[in-house]
Amino acid sequence: MHETLDSIMTELRNRINSEDTDTKVSQDEIEELKSKIVVVMPAGGKGTRIRAETQSEGINKVMISVDGKTSMIEKTIQDYADCGINKFVVLTGFLADEVEKHLGDGSKWGVEIRYSQDPDGKKVGNAGAILHALNNGTLDDTLTAIVHNPDDMIIGMDRPYGEVFLEGHLKGRKNGCIGTFVVVPETPFQYSGMVIERGKVLDITKYPPIAVPAHTGITVFAPEMYDYFRKMVSLEVESSFEKVICPVIAKENRLFAINIPSETWIPVNDLKGLEAAAEAMKD
Repeated sequence: MHETLDSIMTELRNRINSEDTDTKVSQDEIEELKSKIVVVMPAGGKGTRIRAETQSEGINKVMISVDGKTSMIEKTIQDYADCGINKFVVLTGFLADEVEKHLGDGSKWGVEIRYSQDPDGKKVGNAGAILHALNNGTLDDTLTAIVHNPDDMIIGMDRPYGEVFLEGHLKGRKNGCIGTFVVVPETPFQYSGMVIERGKVLDITKYPPIAVPAHTGITVFAPEMYDYFRKMVSLEVESSFEKVICPVIAKENRLFAINIPSETWIPVNDLKGLEAAAEAMKD
């Protein structure tokens, strides 16, 4: 009997993505960490494609409404506020003034929002934007940071996702890690996938889930991470911390990962993604 694509992917999933089920974290530990958390939201990109597709050319991508009422960045703030996290830093670039006007000081949600704009209008990437926020004092380097791209929407978790991220990060801390990736265990392949042996197709599946953990665009940083930004990131070039810093701490065995259900992560990069998020919110 020939192997199927699904059986191969199941074997691969078991080999490359095993979770920590032994380390325990209490709700008290999660509540204690909430007072030491800041949510950092990159909001400097143009999102040219989705703005064109949604006729939203005059606003920043994160200001696009999901359900006709609430923008992506507003929903993200509300979700964290609902679970008791009240400090936010928004990293701005494109249409920075419009983003600030859109959100204000955070009093609408009972939170504090601070802003850090890319230096001199330069594109410095998320790594440079975080370094700049550290340098100008907007980002308090004594706080643990949840870095969450607002267009990476989390919808449909069975508990507040902010608490899920903190629980996972605390597990990592107990295992000597200073950074935590939020990942999904698999992502859908956009085309038909198949198993081929000596040219013959033995199995074919339309849009199969590929069993490779994928980063959701959400990362938790312990304060020790900020030294890596200061040492490794330059404001003279555009760079991402996923490419510059995270491979280094992974080699040092200090990068943790937690899984969330694949269907709860909806990256909103185009109109299709926006429609999927709106449908999920409706459900």
